Amino acid sequence: MSSDLLLLLMPLRQALERINRKVQPLLADPTLLDREEGQDLLDVICMQFLAAGEALKRLEKLEPGLLTSNYPDIDWKGAMGFRDVIAHQYFDLDAEQVLLICQDALPGLLSAIRSLEEQASKSS
Repeated sequence: MSSDLLLLLMPLRQALERINRKVQPLLADPTLLDREEGQDLLDVICMQFLAAGEALKRLEKLEPGLLTSNYPDIDWKGAMGFRDVIAHQYFDLDAEQVLLICQDALPGLLSAIRSLEEQASKSS
């Protein structure tokens, strides 16, 4: 793995960790979405998903097949596609669906990226 890979993985992990931090209050109390504070958290989450999706696409270009060969159980195509949904259909987003993605898909995604980052840092 190259040092270019590490340069992509580090901010990607940071974005995913930020999503994870920001979503916790919303998962604990989804009624926060009815208030401006909750909407602000959702905005941050979506912005970080945009950045993460973009980084995943760059990662796939840099190292084709790296993600799917190492972590076949993760829906990488869906993770990259979610970026496009946020970018092009933001006003139609279902907040509960975003929370479900954070709850169900984010932990595995974050774990995989942390593991790849660890491997990349050992080999550089």
